[in-house]
This record gives sequence, structure tokens and C-alpha cells, in this order.
Amino acid sequence: MSEKDDLLIGARKAKRLLATGRVAGSGIRLAARRLLRREGPADGLIGEALAGELDRMKGMAMKVGQILSYFEGILPQETHAALRVLQQGVTTLPYERVQKILQEAFGEPVDDLFDRFEREPVAGASIGQVHRAWYQGDPVAVKIQYPGIVESIDGDFARLGGGISRLVSIGTAVDGRAIADEMRGRVRLECDYLLEAAAQEAFRRAFALDGRVEIPPVIGERTCTNVITTGWAEGRDFYEFASRASAAERNEAGLVLLRFAYRSLFELGTVNADPHPGNYMFPENGPVIFIDFGCTRRFSPSFLEAERELMRVVIENRTSDFYDALMATGMVAQTRGYDFDLHWRMLCHQYAPYRSDEFEFTLDYVREAMEFSGPTNPNLRKIAIAPEWVWLQRLQWGLHAVLARLRVRGPFADLMRELSALEPVPLAIADRPNGDR
Repeated sequence: MSEKDDLLIGARKAKRLLATGRVAGSGIRLAARRLLRREGPADGLIGEALAGELDRMKGMAMKVGQILSYFEGILPQETHAALRVLQQGVTTLPYERVQKILQEAFGEPVDDLFDRFEREPVAGASIGQVHRAWYQGDPVAVKIQYPGIVESIDGDFARLGGGISRLVSIGTAVDGRAIADEMRGRVRLECDYLLEAAAQEAFRRAFALDGRVEIPPVIGERTCTNVITTGWAEGRDFYEFASRASAAERNEAGLVLLRFAYRSLFELGTVNADPHPGNYMFPENGPVIFIDFGCTRRFSPSFLEAERELMRVVIENRTSDFYDALMATGMVAQTRGYDFDLHWRMLCHQYAPYRSDEFEFTLDYVREAMEFSGPTNPNLRKIAIAPEWVWLQRLQWGLHAVLARLRVRGPFADLMRELSALEPVPLAIADRPNGDR
């Protein structure tokens, strides 16, 4: 490696480190304003600056921003709104770089790879950006990975991983290092588009007979490690649908999202663990379209069975069985002084949508859940959180946050009883989708 290359790499690292400092500064200002109860329009301005930095950094930084954009109760409302731009992205690769990436990936120029390829991307994400193109006469979506994104993720975790593990572990029995390593490994897997393609095809086959769900097919001939091409999906984005759809349409869509998530969990044993609003599209009078299967997580049968039983105990209000069901999950590291009543109340809140004949998801419901995770919860010092549990919570609370944004109302108890009784049929994900490189 030349001296010039060393200098360029050093400059990029220094620039990212500086950006990390600016992001941390914005977070501190938001936390201080919230603590002092000074929330207001300035939170939106800070949020816009924060969104700009996270968008430019991409990778893990942008992914965290995407989660914060819709997860109510963590930041001021104005900040959540400002961060929504991260669900589609703003900062993009120039077309010249895109051409080079495609030619290096497939050995042919863009004009030979596609009938037509639009120069401007239609969306940007944390790991890649999406262009519309045409292949063999059909419209397709081509997602191209940002160069150097794997290195940036590794660098972010190298700088922040120790802090993340200490933050997760502080004052608790949690193995913070194991959770930080799990997060790093899962995000790194998202950088292999062949794995994403295989997962997308597996979910598409599993839901092929469900007329309420549509998953675009993968175009294997134009998919490789850093490029994934799928059928084009057309529909309203989440926020347009949320603001313009009727209550009946929103309620029906909510049932589809809930059924997809919990059928994936209980029957397939594998979930798309990134239920953020940018991953759904809503055609007029059509099925819900599910896109982006980069973040999937398979659960062990023993973990799922213990969590399924605990959920049933709470939903059916079987208080006499609660202690045994909770202990079977392995979550209680220290029973002495453990507040089982508080844990019961926490789970009753979490599963409230499935404990009554009818329930309405609201932003207040999601915000109130945050109170159970605060430092005043004495059980935090006595719990043992498995890495699998982190992704289960991300699925459940991410889904609940999305349903709250849609203001979904309905009879969810019967649906959950049906879904939680499904016989496990593990999802078969091939190593590589048919026809790819």
C-alpha cells in the first residue's frame, strides 16, 4: 500500500471519528433538553442536523437513526419527525461510482446488463442505495452496496463496541459483550446480499399462498455479494398510507403486518427483524408489499417454546403458572429480591393488545413501555438477557411502534391465539438463490 493510500485511509477514519463526535454531541443536547423539559421546535433543528450526519455516515450510524425515527418515547417528537428522512436516505453515490461497481460485479457495462438503468437512485439505505432499471422487459429494483461499508461498520463497533457492552451491562447481570458481538455480527451479515437474496426467496416461498402478502422475486442473474436485483414494487409509502388511508384500510393492513410477523416467529422460527416503516409498501386495493430481508434472525426451538409459553401464560392471565414460565426462559439470573409482580405488570403491558377483545395501538402505549426499561426498574440488576431475546424485542416493539403510527384497532386476541398455536415448520433458507453468481 502506498503512502498516499495510507494518508487517504487515515483521513477517512479521522473524518468519521469527527462525525461520531458531532452525533454524540447532538444526542447529549437532546438528552439535556429533555431532562430539563425544554422540548420544542429546537429539537427539530437538532434532529435535522443529526439526520444529516447519520445519513452521511451510513452503516450502523444510519441504522440506529432509522430505528430512532419511528420508536416513540426515546426522543422528542420533533426529532422523530426530522429523522424520518433516514428511512429513504438523502446522500447518494454518484452515477460514475455506480457504473464502476456494476461493471466490476458482473464484468459488463451497465448498458449491457440492463435494458435501461435510471441514473438517479429512488432511495438510499444504511448499507446501499436503490436504482430503478429494466431487465428483460420488466422493471426491477437494483440495490448497490456502498463501497467500504463493511470497514465502516467494523470501525464503528471497534470505537463504540466496548461502550455499548458496558452500557448494556452496567448494574445488571447482562452479558453486554455477547449482545454487542451479536449486533455486530448481525449487521455485518446484512452486507452479504447473497444471504439477503436467499432469505427473501425463502420468505417469498413461505408466503406464496397468502394473498395479503407480496414479496418481490430476486433476479438471480443480476445479484451478487454487493448487488441485489429484485422485481419492482409499486405502492404508497408508509407515511402517505398512514395519513390518507381510511381507518378500515389501516386496520386491515395492521392485521397483515401482525400476522406476517408472528407467523414468521412461531411457525417459521425465523423473522425479518427490521420492521421499520421504510420496508413496507401499500398498493391501492392490493396486498402489503414487504421489501428488504437483510436483517433476518433464526431462533432456536427451545428459546421459542419457552417464550411462546410465557406469552400464553400472560395472555390467558394464568398468574399461578407465571413463575415457572418465566424461570423456564432463563431470564432471571438472581431470584433473591426479584420483583416478579413488576415483571408480570411489564409483560401484561407488552401483551395488552392480545389480552382483550379489542385494542387500539397508540403512541402513548409505546411510550409507556419505555418506563419499564428505565433505571428505576430494580430487576435490571438481576436479569440475564440472551442475544436472541434482543431481536425478539426489536421485532415486537418495532412492530407495535409501526402499528401505533397507523393507529390500528382490532380484535387481536383471537388472532394471537391462532398464531401462537401454529406447529413449527422451520424456514428453509438456501445458501444461494437459483441462478445467481
